[in-house]
Amino acid sequence: MLDFVKLMYSWNCPIEGYVASGAITEDEYEQITGKQYVEKGD
Repeated sequence: MLDFVKLMYSWNCPIEGYVASGAITEDEYEQITGKQYVEKGD
């Protein structure tokens, strides 16, 4: 799953939903994007 999310990010797709769904961790998000994950409220 991590490789898939990296691919999606390389295509400029938003990947925050993968953290929210539990597919990747906040640490993995930071490794991919270089930015800290910030949860967005609805």
